Amino acid sequence: MPNPDYEYAEVFYVLDFDRTLANTDKFHDILEEVIEQETAISARLLREARIKAESIGESFDTIDYLRRFLEGENGKQSWLDIQRVFVARAQKEDLLEPHALELFRILDDRKIPYGIITFGGEAWQLAKIEAAGLMDVPHVVTHIKEKGLILTGWKKNGSDTFIIPPGLTRVFRPLRVTTIVFLDDKAISFADMPDGVRGIYVRSTNRLLISQQGALPPNVTSAQGLGGAIQLLFSEKSDADS
Repeated sequence: MPNPDYEYAEVFYVLDFDRTLANTDKFHDILEEVIEQETAISARLLREARIKAESIGESFDTIDYLRRFLEGENGKQSWLDIQRVFVARAQKEDLLEPHALELFRILDDRKIPYGIITFGGEAWQLAKIEAAGLMDVPHVVTHIKEKGLILTGWKKNGSDTFIIPPGLTRVFRPLRVTTIVFLDDKAISFADMPDGVRGIYVRSTNRLLISQQGALPPNVTSAQGLGGAIQLLFSEKSDADS
């Protein structure tokens, strides 16, 4: 007998944000323009610090870096001041990866529930999600790189089903599903992934960053961009390929 405390669905899609749904480099380009125009901070130094972190496979905390500089300006500006300008400027641009809107359309048309799990500092991740126009998509920010561990936590002992947390559902009620489809651009995200999850490693068409590379578990399949993922998952060509 169905439990009235839960919603039910066959499958749930977990979607990564940076370099899967959204073009992370474009966000950084816009932010660099904003800080050059609005602050005394050198965009060149910001860019060099980010590239250095990425070159050794580390995550770069953009907001922490900016806050340290802004504090040195005697509190004349805050991150919130920069964020307002950044979001307003970014919302005028197309910041999504090719086929992201198509994926949303397919999932919505088929009434497949989905949500975003993104790794990084909360302030910067939420600013980018707002700038990309995706605040209406259920989302959570995590500091856990191995997102497979998060999915493992959703699987109840002795059960073949997963309980999706209320914060990742549009109705804010826990959702019980049989299968999870998980799309991400980093190999480490799939570490410790439980049975019942189908992983799709969304490979960028550009050169892979060190942080994106790594061995994949056997239940993960590679796809070239979101267009390749759509073809793999739904056995249909993407709009741009037809």
